[in-house]
Amino acid sequence: MAVSLIYWKDKNVFDFTSIRAPSSIVEFASKLVFMLILWACLLALVKKICQAVAHRCWSYPVPTKMAYIPSKLPHPNPPGSAVPFDIPLLHATDEQIGSFMKFRGYETWPDIKQSRKNALQQVAHAAAEYKGFLYQEKTMNWIDDHFRLRLRKLNYPYVDRHWNGWSSFWVETGDHIRKMFISSVSVLFEHCINGFVLPVCYLVTQNDVYLIVCLYSEVGYMIYATTWIIFSYVYGKDVTVEQMHSAVWPLLLLHHISSLILCIGCIYFIEAAPKDLICWVFLALLGLTSSLHYVGQILDFSPLAQANRPWVRMFAHIVCLSSQIVFRMIYWLKIVFMTVVHCLDTHSLRMATIVLIILLLFTLFNVDFIRFHYKATMGCWKKLVKSKDA
Repeated sequence: MAVSLIYWKDKNVFDFTSIRAPSSIVEFASKLVFMLILWACLLALVKKICQAVAHRCWSYPVPTKMAYIPSKLPHPNPPGSAVPFDIPLLHATDEQIGSFMKFRGYETWPDIKQSRKNALQQVAHAAAEYKGFLYQEKTMNWIDDHFRLRLRKLNYPYVDRHWNGWSSFWVETGDHIRKMFISSVSVLFEHCINGFVLPVCYLVTQNDVYLIVCLYSEVGYMIYATTWIIFSYVYGKDVTVEQMHSAVWPLLLLHHISSLILCIGCIYFIEAAPKDLICWVFLALLGLTSSLHYVGQILDFSPLAQANRPWVRMFAHIVCLSSQIVFRMIYWLKIVFMTVVHCLDTHSLRMATIVLIILLLFTLFNVDFIRFHYKATMGCWKKLVKSKDA
């Protein structure tokens, strides 16, 4: 106990300014706990802000003149592009509206003949909810087929056109897709800080504090994210930071553990490590590629998706794919070569082998990432051509 108090009083425990390895496990653990708590607070704040924006700006009632209901119940929900509802609400008969509301579980609702305006507004809300549910179901099925069953030639799920743009976007979105949207914003925030801002600050200023903070920050975040994945397995409930389908949890867990090993290794061998190279690894894997992946996911759920803004989505696809090819394929080969050579020169063959194995795992992630974004870009282009020819 006395030894612990001495370490806590030691100014080096929370010193991020000197470029040196931790002098004790207490110093290392203290800095990680600090970063873990910091990220828990930051991510909670980002989620609260996003939820506030969603409820304040994106949750207006869907105008009845823009809403539709389906003529067939249940509505067809095949893989790929969503099938639009085909009956404009204002043109629907009382029987069609009654059948739809009964199907959605509204046994009692305002008599459409007595209070038509209020009743139609409730129908519009129910139709928007059903529309969001169908896309959510389609998306969850695709993730399970792709990541768990490993099925080939799957049709990527496209959200239907949003009826009222950003104003009613949240009303037209399923509950779990909302969680995925907010989680994507949160992870994007983390990637921008640890994968872009801090590495760029170091490369520009050569100030060691940015690199040290970046490494500890990333380890703290990875421990935080990994812990929630483990809790999700234990309790059988999705409490992950990413809010992805359970079929993705093993991939996320492997990715986080591999990242932890690399970052902790850099922390303990920081004095001899190639600092610029470390920053470029962060940029290549987080700041300039993975962050764009989450931007794409946000776009796919939003009124900037393929159905509403096809050229915006196409441009985002091209930027993301180009970045993947440049940093996760071409420049990645240089990163792997330089890292392994450095380990051979300054450490041992065993260390170089361990690092090479971890880098090969990331290479597999890179291949899958590039393949995914290539297919997504080509799919977006084919839909643009098809819509132009129609």
